[in-house]
Amino acid sequence: MLKSVTTFFKKRKYQSIFDKEYAEFQKSNKFSGKGYKAFRKIFVLTHGRSNDELSEQIAEKIGKYANIPQSGILKNSGEAALEQFRKDGYYVFDACLDEVALAEIYEYAAKTPVSYLDTKTNAQDYSSEKVIFDSANPISPRYQFSNSEILQCKPLQKLIFDFSLLKFAQEYLGCKPILDLVAFWWSAPFNGIGKNGAAQMYHFDLDRIKFIKFFFYITDVDTDTGPHCYVKGSHTDLPKEVNRDGRFEDKEIESIYGKENLIEITGKKGSIIAVDTRGFHKGKELLKGKRLLFQIQFSNSLFGQTSSPTNLSLINEEYQNQLNEYSYSYSNIS
Repeated sequence: MLKSVTTFFKKRKYQSIFDKEYAEFQKSNKFSGKGYKAFRKIFVLTHGRSNDELSEQIAEKIGKYANIPQSGILKNSGEAALEQFRKDGYYVFDACLDEVALAEIYEYAAKTPVSYLDTKTNAQDYSSEKVIFDSANPISPRYQFSNSEILQCKPLQKLIFDFSLLKFAQEYLGCKPILDLVAFWWSAPFNGIGKNGAAQMYHFDLDRIKFIKFFFYITDVDTDTGPHCYVKGSHTDLPKEVNRDGRFEDKEIESIYGKENLIEITGKKGSIIAVDTRGFHKGKELLKGKRLLFQIQFSNSLFGQTSSPTNLSLINEEYQNQLNEYSYSYSNIS
């Protein structure tokens, strides 16, 4: 009884803070650390229902594009794929990147200096120094490309503006999607050091209210080279056993969801995967080799964690009309 009363007052406290900060965000679009903290607290206290209710309100208010062109990388991504994704929280598409694009992306990544995860802290801090990734002598478990570095690779920019990804995201989110962030990184074996910062422990993402990520494997990924691990069906309501935010050990997650629902998503280079990382997931620690992965995220709102806007001057001329026609989706491009 005492616990339920305490939970009730916690919900009311954090809901009041969130309502005020969210209303201010809708006016100013400014990040609120206090509002974001309350947002995460309410999510856990309501076992995810707070986000579901808010997402319904956003979808009703924003609406969808009437027509998105039927073109792009996803050839067979109709209602059946969407329903499976809604059920499981992840989906591996039949489509894949072609060999020419893969070769160009890999070559670009292999010769471009990037920042690396600083393993001296337990956070996600990256070096100011930039180095060429050397798989034979890794100095970190993760090497991260910046937005500007990503946009200088033409095949990656083409994926960012792919209509079929935009369309699939719209159907899942229930409203016009916003291009939220892009990420591109190398992963390497590092003897368990930096697992937290490299997102190699189970956790759920909550940077936004509702979102969808597309992962592109640029290298072959097997069980020893860092597959994305996902807990099937965990993107819906949090079970009562999950009463905190943060990182979780494998045994904790297995005891809650069952070993049969812990999925390793392996695949050949070129594989394309959609994931709702509100569900529990991690990047499996590499035991050998290397992994190169590209990610695009669409969200139903930019409320939440801060993000780096993309420099408009780096967008190729061929996408200017798309930027104008779907300006809502590309509002995070300055």
